[in-house]
Amino acid sequence: MKAGIMDLPLFPLNVVLFPGQTLPLRVFEPRYRIMIQRCIEQSQPFGVVLVDEDDNNSPHTIGTAARITQVERLPDGRMNILTVGVERFILQNVYEGEDKYLIGNAVFYPFTEETQTSAELAHSVMTRLRKYLTLLSNLSDVKLKFDQFPGDSTALAIFAAIALQLPLPQKQLLLATESVSDLLHEEAEMLKTELLALQIMNGSIRPPAEIDQSIFSLN
Repeated sequence: MKAGIMDLPLFPLNVVLFPGQTLPLRVFEPRYRIMIQRCIEQSQPFGVVLVDEDDNNSPHTIGTAARITQVERLPDGRMNILTVGVERFILQNVYEGEDKYLIGNAVFYPFTEETQTSAELAHSVMTRLRKYLTLLSNLSDVKLKFDQFPGDSTALAIFAAIALQLPLPQKQLLLATESVSDLLHEEAEMLKTELLALQIMNGSIRPPAEIDQSIFSLN
C-alpha cells in the first residue's frame, strides 16, 4: 500500500485484528452496509479498530486495515463477509462521514524490524508457543496441529500475537508495539505467565502454597 495519509472507513469492533489474520463479519447496520458496499465497489480496505471502553467507546488509534475476500448477500440486505488483515495503521484524526460511519485519516504503520532480532528471543517465543498451543489443545479438546512455525521473526511475532488467547486490552497492547523485537519480548513474558496458568489447570504442576489458587479458577 502507498505511504502517506489516506481516508480509511472504520469499523469499530470488540476485536483486535492483526495482519494476515482472517475475520468473518456479519454486516447488518445500514451505515455499515453502505460502507462495505463502497469498499467492494472500489476494491478498498476498511479499518478494524478496537472500541476503547475507557474513552467513551471511541476507537483506539492503532488498528489494522482489512480487505474483503468473500461476500455472501442475504435476502434482507445483510451481508456475511470474510476479510483478512493486510496492514497496521495509526489514526491521525477521526470524523463522521455523511453516511454516519467513521472515517479516519490513517497512516500505515508497519512493525519495525531491527537489523538483527535476537535469535535466542525468537527461539524462546517459538518454544513457549508450541507448549502453549499443546496445553490449550489438551484443555479445550480442540486438536491444534502446527507442524511448522514461521521462520521469519516478523511473521513469528505476528503469528504468536494471533495465537495467544488474551483479554482484548492485552491484544491491543501487542498490536500497538512498535518493533518486532519488543513484540517478541512482550510475547515471551506473556507466554511465560500463560503457560504457568495452563500447566496448573492441566494438572501437570501444583501451584505454590502461597499463591491464591482462586486466581486460576476456570469459572
